[in-house]
This record gives sequence, structure tokens and C-alpha cells, in this order.
Amino acid sequence: MNELKGKICNSCGFHSLDPSFACMKCGSDSLSEYTFNGNGKIYTFTVVMVGFGHLAEKAPYVLAVVELKEGLKVITIIEDIENDKAKIDFPVKFKRLDEKSGPIFQPA
Repeated sequence: MNELKGKICNSCGFHSLDPSFACMKCGSDSLSEYTFNGNGKIYTFTVVMVGFGHLAEKAPYVLAVVELKEGLKVITIIEDIENDKAKIDFPVKFKRLDEKSGPIFQPA
């Protein structure tokens, strides 16, 4: 099973997906590996009708900001959803990590 991994700051508790060496919130260099729960909800979204680059053939698709249970907001593509079914607060879960696009989510 795929897991969504990142970092947590041992000083302030801030979560990050970035491979950082210091906390983006407080600047501490005391970070630990963290496995996210993977559940979240759509915070905002758009339906991309004309993709570009490696996403050109994928269009139309749902591009969203997902708020994870831990509070971190992630820009992601939502797969396995009809474009007209996406809505704010719609529950989603982590599906996989795409090498080019980053984390991919699906309906929960």
C-alpha cells in the first residue's frame, strides 16, 4: 500500500511534504519522518479542461487543494471522480505518488 510520507517539526509540530532540512514555520532543524493518515477533504478545486505538458492527455481532470486531516494543504489531482461530482468538503484519500505530478488522491 502506498503511504504519504513527509516531515514533522519536533519543535512546533508543523507538517510538510517537502524534503526540507529546516521547518518552514519556525526554522528549527529538528525534523522527523512522518507518515500522513492520507485522509482529507477538498478545500478548493477547478476542472482543468486543457492540460499542458505531461498532463495534456489527462484533461479534463480535477485539480484541487486538499486539506489533510493533519491540517496541511496539498495541491493535487483527484482521480476516479466525475468532474461534476467534485465539491468543497468532499472527502478524499491518498491514492499514490506520481513521479511527475506528486501526490494523487481519490474519493474516500
